[in-house]
Amino acid sequence: MSESGLRNLANELVTNNTISPDYYQEYDVKRGLRNLDGSGVLAGLTHISSVIGSKKSSHEMVPVEGILKYRDVSLSDIAASCTEDSSNNFEKTCFLLLVGRYPNDAELSDLVSYMADHRELPQAIIDGIIEGIPSQDIMNKLQTCISALYAYDDKPDSVDPVENFLKSLQIIAKIPMIVAYSYLKTFKPGAKRVLPTKDMSHAKAFLHMLYEGNDVSQFNEHIIDLSLVLHAEHGGGNNSTFTTYVVSSSGSDIYCSLAAAVASLKGPLHGAANKKVMEMMADIKDHVSNWDDANEVKDYLAKLIRKEAGDNSGKIYGLGHAVYTKSDPRALAIKGVAKAIAEQSNRLDEHNLYNLIAAETPSVFQDVKNSTKVISPNVDFYSGFVYDCIDIPQEIYTPIFAMARITGWCAHRIEDMLSGKRIIRPGYKFVTPK
Repeated sequence: MSESGLRNLANELVTNNTISPDYYQEYDVKRGLRNLDGSGVLAGLTHISSVIGSKKSSHEMVPVEGILKYRDVSLSDIAASCTEDSSNNFEKTCFLLLVGRYPNDAELSDLVSYMADHRELPQAIIDGIIEGIPSQDIMNKLQTCISALYAYDDKPDSVDPVENFLKSLQIIAKIPMIVAYSYLKTFKPGAKRVLPTKDMSHAKAFLHMLYEGNDVSQFNEHIIDLSLVLHAEHGGGNNSTFTTYVVSSSGSDIYCSLAAAVASLKGPLHGAANKKVMEMMADIKDHVSNWDDANEVKDYLAKLIRKEAGDNSGKIYGLGHAVYTKSDPRALAIKGVAKAIAEQSNRLDEHNLYNLIAAETPSVFQDVKNSTKVISPNVDFYSGFVYDCIDIPQEIYTPIFAMARITGWCAHRIEDMLSGKRIIRPGYKFVTPK
């Protein structure tokens, strides 16, 4: 059969692989592993973090201010300690998430040095994957590079927790080079590849490579350092971390587990939301003539929600979250630096438009949808704007997310190796087509 003949099977293919929604109700299937009230099905336990966006009363889920804790330390407190004149905050967070407490000065120095010593990629990976594979997608190259690192590990299949702790640090340390070099190769042919010095922080090393050796300001280093801290972990139930659990539970190696997590994060429903926010904001700026006019902004937001404008998805990207309701603590932290960077970049008008959209969307959403659902800005709402102000291209927004979240993936993997002890194998029921 020719390809055109195979394509003619499309209608039959779709019909025979579409399950009636009635079946999901009949068998009480927790679609997306979600309960009817929107909360996640309890699938595991963790010491690593806690994510709270609502409280359960006797009859319903009650919205509350969002709380995120890393190892029982409030993210709001962690973010407040990430000042412009401090550095290595991401490295401290790595230690906190992986080990379970903050490092002392000597331990932090050891970890920073160890990561700096393991930043460089094998030349064969640079030549064969970053230079050799023509993919335009940086997440695809990141996934491939992580898989390839297996070949350069003397004990890649080890399940010893200390070995996996060290492997985690080695892999985390290499992600900035993969992302920066892949971007430059794909989108800036002929760009200069530079190596960071050993005294550079994780955040500064990344920007040094991305900026081709040009000066990295302390403020820009602070922005990336803070962003990596805010994105480093978000519970065991988010799609990419749960993917790590699933693959790790089979006994597979750390490289396969992390490559699978990258594949999950690449999906537009998970890791690409800040890029979608930027696309939405560009559309709003094109169609709203007066950015200070609340009524004009509200009218256009209503069109977006009614699927009459934008990408016709009906979504206001960056508003609302699967867990958070009244607030996302990560968004509150990044909102604080957004104003400062908008002032430095002479983009306060755009920043004010973001704030106006954040303020007006909840009421417009409730009016158009006739809904009482409580929504607020999530971390993706402001992060793309912040990146854009320091010349971070949209093509690496999601890879930067991966650069941070790989820490949480590694922490959950080690925890599951020690505590899970069972392959994840949920049930699926066979049903005949209706």
